Amino acid sequence: MNAELCNMCMVEDGEGRVLVQERLPKPTNPWCGLTFPGGHLEHGESLVESTIREMYEETGLTVSNLKFCGIVQWFNPTTELQYIVFLFKTNTYTGTLKDSAEGKVRWMSLDEMRAGNLAPYMDKYLEVFLNDDLPQAYGVVGTGLSLCF
Repeated sequence: MNAELCNMCMVEDGEGRVLVQERLPKPTNPWCGLTFPGGHLEHGESLVESTIREMYEETGLTVSNLKFCGIVQWFNPTTELQYIVFLFKTNTYTGTLKDSAEGKVRWMSLDEMRAGNLAPYMDKYLEVFLNDDLPQAYGVVGTGLSLCF
């Protein structure tokens, strides 16, 4: 089985807002819209190390005290690739917020985020982030994403 391991992190500011990234369309990644920052594991990294690195690269913030929230798993039947996204959240961070090549970042309430231009299936990702009884979402590329209770 071939698998690509990724991470995504929801940062809460303690005032009812979350750090949102507006991903811009790129030829190498057409997935765009409002989401949380994240990325891929590099060779030799742990999941937590990769999340801390990606958050710093994409937001300028150094995060800590990560809490595991669940997994979003995609299967691509054409390439037979499993794409597994490990979801974390935290309210512990330091640094100065900055945009990156991945997109612009800003604080907003979850209601504002949901009312905005969400990245595809981000509504399902949010369910896993926010529901302790929902450990996973699973999807097949081209057919959609289902929540797994």
